[in-house]
Amino acid sequence: MPTNAAAKALPEGEITFRGRGHGVLTGLKLLLRVCPHCSQRNERRAAEKGFCQWCAYVPLMSDAEAAKAS
Repeated sequence: MPTNAAAKALPEGEITFRGRGHGVLTGLKLLLRVCPHCSQRNERRAAEKGFCQWCAYVPLMSDAEAAKAS
């Protein structure tokens, strides 16, 4: 779990993990919608757990980047 100082450095809102996958970060809560490892879409309940329901990948917060608006 990141410290408060580390949490302030994390992007808020829509994120990717080094350009892969898709998630939403609010505070320290991660919703992982698309896995950056296997590219599968999580169902809503699994997304709320913060890991991939298909390959069990847990993304690193150090890889989180703000998603670019398209």
